Amino acid sequence: MSRRAPRSRAADQAEIAVRRAVLARDAGLARISSMTRWAVAGAVGLSGALALIAANAFHGHTIATNTSSQSSAAQQQLATAAQAPSASSSQGLQAPAQAPVQTPAPPVVVSGGS
Repeated sequence: MSRRAPRSRAADQAEIAVRRAVLARDAGLARISSMTRWAVAGAVGLSGALALIAANAFHGHTIATNTSSQSSAAQQQLATAAQAPSASSSQGLQAPAQAPVQTPAPPVVVSGGS
């Protein structure tokens, strides 16, 4: 059987002080973590509230037009386009006046810094 060496009172007090310090540190970290969570939640909520206020304060502008005249003008444009399909296609892409010519100079390539 091994005999246990008697511990000194100073060693016991030092161990107790270390445990108290560790517990105090852990409690402080938990408090800071909780405060950080509340601060992030508050910032997200505040930014959302400000976004809602800004969205309601600065809404877009509407243009008041007569819808019946607008729809009749659109119908006239569609009818004109349907009657003259060849006229609209002739205004599309056209061939160039002259074919491209190959140049004898080599391309200039610059890479890198100074």
